[in-house]
Amino acid sequence: MRLVLFDLDTTLVDRAEGFRRWVWEFCAEHRLADADAAWLIAADDRGRADRAAFFKNLRERFDLQEPELEDAYRDRHPALVPVAPGVLTGLPRLRAAGWRIGVLGEGEPQLSTLLCTGIAGLVDGWALAGPDGLSTSDLKLFELAAERCETTLADAWLVGADVEPARSAGLHTVRVGPDRDAAAAIALLLES
Repeated sequence: MRLVLFDLDTTLVDRAEGFRRWVWEFCAEHRLADADAAWLIAADDRGRADRAAFFKNLRERFDLQEPELEDAYRDRHPALVPVAPGVLTGLPRLRAAGWRIGVLGEGEPQLSTLLCTGIAGLVDGWALAGPDGLSTSDLKLFELAAERCETTLADAWLVGADVEPARSAGLHTVRVGPDRDAAAAIALLLES
């Protein structure tokens, strides 16, 4: 059985749009200006900013005393993350064509994103760097995802923006980006 692993944030969902939605809600709630929203988006550094440092800086910049800001963010953000176009219809088509489907992600909040978006019910398994004790470029993360999908990495594919670790591990890859989105990648896999 063939296996395809999808990167969650850059492929199946639009984490950046979910963050922008959270920023808009946060700014409305705290009566902050557009310039403040721009600062928050820049401080997020496309999701790479350390969450604890981000919220410490946020509290200092806006003189907020709310200790539960980070918890509120973790609870709300996954519900704001939109699924990429074509994913919710494409994943079932891949399964019907005989593919096993896995998801790779980073951090425990991504489990909430999998559940909130409905993607969890459309895939065979997932592995998350951090909670599973591995990094996103570690071959063991790919192996864990394959194991949870009840298959192996033989003839496996990875679909994502950063495909180099998978390519180095011998997986087939499909890079998503400005010229190819998740729906186009799924169509390509269905043709292969």
